[in-house]
Amino acid sequence: MANEATATDQFVRREIEKFNVKYDEQGSSNPEISKALKGASKQGGTGIGKPEFVLQIGDYLLVIEDKRENDKLINFENHEIAKDVPSLCGYAVNGAVHYAHHIINKTDSFDEVIAIGITGDEESHYIQPVLVNKTDDEISEKVLPQITDLQKLHPDNINEWYSITVLGEFSSEQKRIFELQNVAKELHEDLRNYASLEGENKATVISAILLALNERTFKANDLIGDDTKKDGMRIIEAVETYINREGVMPQAKTDILLNKFAFLKTNVRLNEINSSLGMTPLRYFTNKLNSKVIHHFKQNTNYDILGNFYGEFVKYGGSDGNGLGIVLTPYHITTLMAELIDILPSDYVLDPACGSGAFLISAMNRMTSKAKKPDEIKHIKRHQLLGIEMQEKMFTVATTNMILRGDGKSNLQLADMFTVAGQEMQDKKVNKVLFNPPYSQGKTDKTLTEISFIKHALEMLVVGGKLAVIVPQSTMVGKSKEEKEYKKKILENHTLEMVITANKATFHGVGTNPVIAVFEAGKPHPENKKVKFINFEDDGFVVRKHIGLVDDGSADEKRKVLFDVINGDNEDYTTKFMVKSIIQAEDEWLHSFFYFNDEIPTDEDFEKTIADYLTFQFDMYTHGRGYLFDEVADEK
Repeated sequence: MANEATATDQFVRREIEKFNVKYDEQGSSNPEISKALKGASKQGGTGIGKPEFVLQIGDYLLVIEDKRENDKLINFENHEIAKDVPSLCGYAVNGAVHYAHHIINKTDSFDEVIAIGITGDEESHYIQPVLVNKTDDEISEKVLPQITDLQKLHPDNINEWYSITVLGEFSSEQKRIFELQNVAKELHEDLRNYASLEGENKATVISAILLALNERTFKANDLIGDDTKKDGMRIIEAVETYINREGVMPQAKTDILLNKFAFLKTNVRLNEINSSLGMTPLRYFTNKLNSKVIHHFKQNTNYDILGNFYGEFVKYGGSDGNGLGIVLTPYHITTLMAELIDILPSDYVLDPACGSGAFLISAMNRMTSKAKKPDEIKHIKRHQLLGIEMQEKMFTVATTNMILRGDGKSNLQLADMFTVAGQEMQDKKVNKVLFNPPYSQGKTDKTLTEISFIKHALEMLVVGGKLAVIVPQSTMVGKSKEEKEYKKKILENHTLEMVITANKATFHGVGTNPVIAVFEAGKPHPENKKVKFINFEDDGFVVRKHIGLVDDGSADEKRKVLFDVINGDNEDYTTKFMVKSIIQAEDEWLHSFFYFNDEIPTDEDFEKTIADYLTFQFDMYTHGRGYLFDEVADEK
């Protein structure tokens, strides 16, 4: 019944009330819309149409219909939103689109309506928007990506949602990332042109300046190109003062950092006044970082600013990090993996191959956002984030990264993770591991395959601890004898929970087809346990020319579907998306290995197959090869 109060109505009403805008139920107080709804009954008669909710946010008119059952969201006929009476009455989207058509046809003020169908309740729901608009006397319908939360349409958010979803523009976060990427490209050229620096030394200079800018007594104006006290010396003194003032590191680690920065004091081109700049390059770089970069570290973005700067700096040089197996993980993957193992404020998180520290940044942001007390946040930053990195240059980047993010006590070790005993990390209460091990190291040393990194990392966890790792698909295959043995040993001591096949473009430009695997440590894999194998290649991220990997507007909803399926809240999936299977060590731990097609062919599939066959048969007859079909007939 139209007036029946349902859990869905109540859920939608509560969400709309958060908008703090006027809204109507079962009609509209706008005279023009009210008039348009006369004769708009979904029953097809002359009765008045009564949408569940109608509201206007700025220039956007929203018409909402809801249904209790989640399978009543939308009905299609011949790939279009169905307009028959049972569909209009029985499905949320169809009803909302019906009212949108009437409003557009019968008003002068509205040539575009956002029709929204909502099903379910607060715990489990679907929200499907459809853009209905009129151009050149024709009304078109565009089914937009589902949204996870009605607050995407809040007055504070709707302009950005519309820009991304309808106009194909970028989010404010993505725009911020573009700005930072452009700064990285500028600095890449500046560091080469004004200081003749290449590769990793560029990242070292940037790290030192960013740390110096956090010291309150340091000012860019003090960098005057003095021959007696060079600008590089002033920067390093500021770094040392800041580290000592904040107490973020023991002296041994401070010495490693300062030794790495030492060349700033002696590099001639960095410290002499450049005639075209009118200042030293160090002062020029400091001004640029102070105006365009430093404030981003205080915004708690999951984007690994310094790591991506490093990636840009080494991309074109002979010291390319990829030669060392260094593959920087995109921020949407680091946050996804943190969510997969449900990192909480009480956890102790380790990245045993931490690179630039991207995983620790995502873990810190997730933990501090869930923490409730200042002391709890302080403890997280001081004690609960641990990392190991063997490359001194990456250790410098990671240490700088964590300090700039407010890490109160850097718990990073400069070491090879294989030299760190598992018990040492267990004694530090490590119960969550996030990491992306170096790739392709096993080509020359079979003990350094990705699966060997996983095995050792699992040994660093307390019993019941969780590990999420992103590796090439080949890791889960286990081609060599050594890899198969590692897989066997892992199952003897630990449990594989799931393997997610990720978007092939995740590491765009690197050429790695990745998977994310989740393990539970210290518990032998039960013989009858069914592991979840998921195909999440369609994650909502696409490669755009000259830009790279970006969200196409559907990533949030696709991520929600992923977790709904993983958590058992959504059983409406096929084996094309997820397969559950018991496993053996010799199996390929991949969705593609266990996948079977359980979808019943549709009438359209059957008709297409017949059409393809008849086309092929006609082509053979016209080319004098009709005898092929005569032979088939004879055999029958």
